[in-house]
Amino acid sequence: MKRLKNIAKYTLLTVFAIMVLFPIANALMNSFKSNADIYRVTLLPKELNFQNYINVLHNKTFYVGTINSIIILVTSLVCSILITSFASYGLSRRKEKRFTFFYMFFLSAMMIPLGANMTALYSIIKQLGLLDTRTGLVLINITGAIPMGTMLYTGFIKGIPRELDESAMIDGCGYIKRFYLIIFPLLKPTIVTQILMSSVGMWNDFFLPLLLISSPDKRPITFAVYTFASEHATDWGAIFAMLTLAMIPPILLFLFSQKHFYSGIAAGAVKG
Repeated sequence: MKRLKNIAKYTLLTVFAIMVLFPIANALMNSFKSNADIYRVTLLPKELNFQNYINVLHNKTFYVGTINSIIILVTSLVCSILITSFASYGLSRRKEKRFTFFYMFFLSAMMIPLGANMTALYSIIKQLGLLDTRTGLVLINITGAIPMGTMLYTGFIKGIPRELDESAMIDGCGYIKRFYLIIFPLLKPTIVTQILMSSVGMWNDFFLPLLLISSPDKRPITFAVYTFASEHATDWGAIFAMLTLAMIPPILLFLFSQKHFYSGIAAGAVKG
């Protein structure tokens, strides 16, 4: 009976893995095909066509979009990590009811869909004079990362012994110094978890740049893919090559960070 359960379990896992990996593999295979091969719906290309990647790499739109996405992503992650972790330290160490209220208030934001806030967000960004700027996107990304980050950091910090805080206080460390010298270095697993969970959404975001950015030189990679596809509507091989290159950064980020990601989950389970 146990053997049958294992067979069923691994069969389901294999099916789910194929469902997830097939679109990625299909885009990769099509990026090496000529248009004739794509129209014939063949599984593998007759021969590797590197011209598709050459066409993409000679296109300025790809480099501009990639640089903009990196700037927006890195700035958003750094700011959200510093702000959210520091706020969570206060929420986790105080027992007054008002801090519990603030904690629940932050978490309640996760129940509000982004689409419901679009009109308000656009109005606020416009009043701040941040339309058509990367700063506007960064501020929205930071705001969107706060609820999940608050939950992650608060839960993790509660598992850190208070004796560390008391020892730091005896040594003369103030509140801010105590956090950034003692607590913050211990948050590495949770920081990696937040990076992986937030970066995918920030990197793949298309609607917000479409709504807020009008200048071509400020648009991220998702809009660059859209623009490239519009300009090369009949060159499907080049379009798939552009999609494949756009997928590489988040995939590499996960591959190089998965060890810390899994150790963070294990550490959180032990500390909780």
